[in-house]
Amino acid sequence: MATHRAAAGRPVLNLALQGGGAHGAFTWGVLDCLLEQDDFDIGHVSGTSAGALNGAALVSGLAAGGKAAAKDSLALLWHKVAQVGAPLTFLLLPLRKPGMGVWDDAMPLLSPYQTNPVALEPLRHVLGAVVDLDALRTSRSQLFVNAVNVHTGRSRVFGPHDMSLDAILASACAPLMFQAAQIERESYWDGSYAGNPMLWPLYQHRLDVDILMVELTPLHRPETPTTAKNILNRINEIASINGLVSELRALDSINRNVAEADIRMHLLSLPEEGSEIRIEPSIKRTVGAGLFQALRQDGHKACERWLEDNLARIGAESSLDVQARYLEPYAQPARR
Repeated sequence: MATHRAAAGRPVLNLALQGGGAHGAFTWGVLDCLLEQDDFDIGHVSGTSAGALNGAALVSGLAAGGKAAAKDSLALLWHKVAQVGAPLTFLLLPLRKPGMGVWDDAMPLLSPYQTNPVALEPLRHVLGAVVDLDALRTSRSQLFVNAVNVHTGRSRVFGPHDMSLDAILASACAPLMFQAAQIERESYWDGSYAGNPMLWPLYQHRLDVDILMVELTPLHRPETPTTAKNILNRINEIASINGLVSELRALDSINRNVAEADIRMHLLSLPEEGSEIRIEPSIKRTVGAGLFQALRQDGHKACERWLEDNLARIGAESSLDVQARYLEPYAQPARR
């Protein structure tokens, strides 16, 4: 089978970017590292929540000015997220320190319709300064983001034809932090409840592709959560994991049953690369330039290590055993 290659003859690497709040800065570092490589080109991007924000900055920058512009766009995104969060630093102090959980634990009892009258507007301001919508709609590297319809429970994938700031905001609309995003008189919440991220947009038009997923959600947490916020966090993670497993099961079925299919999966995982404190749930809810930079450095270093081990596999073979990591552990037990 002919490998999917760019016009210059380099293999094309499509990206699947998970959501994870502040952990998305780890993905920023991974993307920065990928943009420094000349051995492959970045293809289409599917992102959810923080992954949607990263994907929008990446694709918009690539379309506007190539890799250098994409790096600048990502840096501007995270700088502005830290900037708009700065006035809330005092209020967020309990969230920034895992041991100070009283106020943190009370948050699941409070509605964003009571506590967050500005809704998604600060994030809209950030995206407006970073994202070129015309570039997103016409770029060769297409962006896909997903969100969940509050009324129907169905997931919707937004692509170049219906891309908007509202679509990106909907994908990042955490229900207990923000009022629901409105699109065409419908309410939407964070896409990770249905797919974190959706994979099928990256292979819907061709089945010989490489997909690198940047994973931010731990498949396993050894501790049983005991605080309200961490209980809710793990519920959200479990929904995210099961949506991803469903996506990977469909992908694996295509590889096994369609003769011309060769969807090559690769994985770079924060839970495997990050320290215990880095993957602590409360870090997701933290806003701070220092934290973002530290996570960015972690992501860049992790990507460098990954490329040392797997660069030759891009365009040739999968470096991820989907069956062993995801499908077998989550399979239904055989009936006796």
